[in-house]
Amino acid sequence: MGTLTLVRHGQASYGAADYDRLSERGILQAKALGRRWAETRLAADALVSGPMRRQVDTLTLAREAAVAAGHALPEPVVMPELAEYPAFELLARFLPRFVQERAELKGLLDGNAVAAERVALHDRALWMVIDAWTREELDCGDIETFGAFVARVRAGLERLMAAHPGRGRRIVAVTSGGPIGVACKLSLAIDALPTLHLWRMVRNASVTELLWRSGDFAWRPGDLSLLGFNHVDHLPTDLVTFK
Repeated sequence: MGTLTLVRHGQASYGAADYDRLSERGILQAKALGRRWAETRLAADALVSGPMRRQVDTLTLAREAAVAAGHALPEPVVMPELAEYPAFELLARFLPRFVQERAELKGLLDGNAVAAERVALHDRALWMVIDAWTREELDCGDIETFGAFVARVRAGLERLMAAHPGRGRRIVAVTSGGPIGVACKLSLAIDALPTLHLWRMVRNASVTELLWRSGDFAWRPGDLSLLGFNHVDHLPTDLVTFK
């Protein structure tokens, strides 16, 4: 068996013009993760991140913190398949329609609404859009569909595991909540909606572990097994966040 450790990136700059940038708290989360790697003498055959800035920076900061604490780790490699699903593209295309069609979102049209209310409504609208996307109810055009997203992440996981054959191998990959949810979907054989509910619960800089059957991996039942989900015991309470 091999071990696949999936880490969600640290807190990004939610609400800012440039979301794909770690917040101050996200930087602290990444460094705390790296110090835990040093404390436990993490044995990693490969360190991988998705291509997004928040993913790459989380792994870079975590590795630097581990090295500073005296624990050497492999050089990181970027894997495009571990990018997050196209949330902002979906929101930009479908939010106007949802606001017009859904009475519960009309507050987003109210220029006098308080900021907190608008943020809450915006979050609600986002998850309405993503829920419809996972159900394949949207005409996405050139935007990645849910089925294509699952296939892309699955292909990336296959490539990772094939590149590190043999028992006892450990891969550590920094990605986002969506790909972590897909990995859990593949291991638990669950449908789209439970997958969405699962990845909404993935905390920043959390650790999810899976075991894969090395050698003859073929996506059969038991070939990929969920060992642990969403662990944040390396973070102090004030650094535990969902977004």
